[in-house]
Amino acid sequence: MNLKRKKILFLTQSFIRYRGDISSAYLHVLAKKIWASGYEVEVLAPHEKGLLRYERVENIAIHRFRYGTNRQERLAYQGVMHRLVGKSLANKLIFVSFLFSYFRNAMKLAKNPEVKLIHAHWWIPSGLIGTLVSMIFNKPLVITSHGTDIMILKPAGISRWLGSFVFKHALAITVVSSFQKKRLMSVIPISPSKITVRPMPVNIEKFGPSEKKQSPGKKTILCVARYTKQKRLDTLIDALGLLKSEGFEINAILIGEGEEERNLRSLIEGQNLSSLVTFLPLMSQGELNRYYQESDIVVLPSVDEGFGLVLVEAQLCQIPVIGADSGGIQDIIVHEKTGLLFPPGDARALAKCIKRILSDMELTGTLISNAYQEARFRFSPENTAKTFVEIYDTLT
Repeated sequence: MNLKRKKILFLTQSFIRYRGDISSAYLHVLAKKIWASGYEVEVLAPHEKGLLRYERVENIAIHRFRYGTNRQERLAYQGVMHRLVGKSLANKLIFVSFLFSYFRNAMKLAKNPEVKLIHAHWWIPSGLIGTLVSMIFNKPLVITSHGTDIMILKPAGISRWLGSFVFKHALAITVVSSFQKKRLMSVIPISPSKITVRPMPVNIEKFGPSEKKQSPGKKTILCVARYTKQKRLDTLIDALGLLKSEGFEINAILIGEGEEERNLRSLIEGQNLSSLVTFLPLMSQGELNRYYQESDIVVLPSVDEGFGLVLVEAQLCQIPVIGADSGGIQDIIVHEKTGLLFPPGDARALAKCIKRILSDMELTGTLISNAYQEARFRFSPENTAKTFVEIYDTLT
């Protein structure tokens, strides 16, 4: 007997745009595992030039709403929507159109009686839309905050008012790190029992170790991050300058994009590091996996990082990791057990960590082994999906 699957409506401002896309690929991984657990998942996400309005990718139905012309649809998929909206009056007007279209399309999908629950990713704008639709159709709402959305919450002002409205309506809240849970509770009075810490899954099938042989030549340091001030890539560049002055032969690869690229290039040129640093654009997970495997160390110097998924991906590739002792990175790296931590912004401490990994093979082997086992267990798609399915089962 075939039982009809209960439908879960994902509301999100970012989802894969094509096969192999890295834009919030973890949400697609999560949706597939939830589907495998017996639920139907439909996704509503913004449209972008060249994308289909509707398609089904590996059992997941993806609806994309239009909110302007091809040129105007520029707010999503860059990870900095709040900054883009604040940049100009034109973007603010586009955002109004974005919200109106998002709400209208969410209403169309949510009125289907087969949709039993709304799961909004990021409290703004998806959570706000989800709250309104949830209230209208009396359907339970789950909100997952991924980090950047909690950062814009302020102790006073409209963001706190809107945040309180959204989070207090949700029947369940998940965040990706302990840091984000503390930060959310410091701004909005929410019972700790209502918030579950559950990192997003890593596609274990995409990331894994290689048979790479250690080379006696130059070592490669990899950093995968958006070029924003929060990522503190200047700290890594300063550390590279210190290592160069001490005679270490090191190359660095920066994979990402963002408004700070020009400043980073200027900093690199000012320290005569241009020949040592390579900039590469964001790429598919398959390509990214190869760069992890060909690196000797992966570094993430971010301050107040929501989580730090790239570190987990590197751990799965059995590459030693170094991160700033800040934010969600503390949930991933246990110092001297699964990686090394350094004080945020301290280039000398980062350089020291790099030297330790390059010189102490016994320590490096221990870090790699511990981190690989931990990452495969804690951040598997199965474990993540299980948490959400349990929440859905309770609410539907």
